[in-house]
Amino acid sequence: MKSHRCPPIALLLMIIQAQASEQCSPELEQALRRVNAKATIRGEVASQDCRPWPTAPERITAAVMAFEKPGIGAYGDKAWDVVIALVDLTKNEALSSHRATVNADATTYMGSSSLSLDLAPYLLRPGVRALGLRFSSDRYNREAHSRSGPPLRLYVQDGRRLRPVFCQDMGWQNADLGQNADLGVIGRDPWDEATTTLSVTTRQTQDWHDLRLTDRVSRNLPDGTEIEPKVSHRACRFDGKIFRCDPPSSSVQVACNPASLE
Repeated sequence: MKSHRCPPIALLLMIIQAQASEQCSPELEQALRRVNAKATIRGEVASQDCRPWPTAPERITAAVMAFEKPGIGAYGDKAWDVVIALVDLTKNEALSSHRATVNADATTYMGSSSLSLDLAPYLLRPGVRALGLRFSSDRYNREAHSRSGPPLRLYVQDGRRLRPVFCQDMGWQNADLGQNADLGVIGRDPWDEATTTLSVTTRQTQDWHDLRLTDRVSRNLPDGTEIEPKVSHRACRFDGKIFRCDPPSSSVQVACNPASLE
């Protein structure tokens, strides 16, 4: 009698990655390259993520890709055109899209897993479901005293455009040792760390549901000890263009530009 052994974890990861990459077909890639009919995007694909759009999974796919191009500036060896879109599978054509540029710098670099779609049910108003995008840089300063977590951006369909309506860093780390001390180094000195989650509330502003950010902040010591975390909440309300959020209880800056990935 034959025995059946479970495949090793490495093989399972390879299978999962292959299934994910198969969702980003050559047809989807060409649709994103052609979002501007007068300026087809060139360059190799550096990062990608494609998933069925939950409201019409058989007909529409959400897709994001970063296409490499020559860079500028001190770290100008690399730059990327990033396109996020909802694509009509029956025509292999982008229904709505948003395009941004990312330039490499001391803390920013596009890796194969940098771009990730977030298709949680962000129902911002009746009939309007937002498309989420998370960007994680593959480069950071190991001696930094402060870092921001991967930002979350939300886009809504506005004709042929995916309009950015929300952007926040979803967490941060900070090793500020106080007014009379030098700045610390994360991991070497005590540091505060926050993880942030987003939820949609029932309250409305200008017919848009308010959002709520929940920050879980803990104090961390170099020996690995984590002091009991504190939880706080912040409100985000629509001002007619984007959601404006209350600042965190700390002095750390967490807002980001919703139209740009930098």
